[in-house]
Amino acid sequence: KVSDLTEKLEERIYQIYNDHNKIIQEKLQEFTQKMAKISHLETELKQVCHSVETVYKDLCLQPEQSLRLRRGPDHSRGKSPPRPSDSQPPDVFVSSMAETTSQATASEEQTHRDGEC
Repeated sequence: KVSDLTEKLEERIYQIYNDHNKIIQEKLQEFTQKMAKISHLETELKQVCHSVETVYKDLCLQPEQSLRLRRGPDHSRGKSPPRPSDSQPPDVFVSSMAETTSQATASEEQTHRDGEC
């Protein structure tokens, strides 16, 4: 009788293990897909930030400097125009983007925990 109960218990344990293993595998696959999507979105965000930085630097150039940059160094005065990399975007924009991204991620995590996704 003990052997019979032990065998049934063992079968039940294996069945539960297999059920949980399937669930874990599904969740792991979902996680992997979401991480790939996050990585893709992170790359896109970096590209957007780079584009915004480039636009900001272009906007910071004076019209005269922009004109000289197109023509090359100003040989009549012996000076070269300042490089666009001398101008830095404000930290406020960068921190604002990071905060917005952080809030969006937290919101998505909360929605996932609430079972709404």
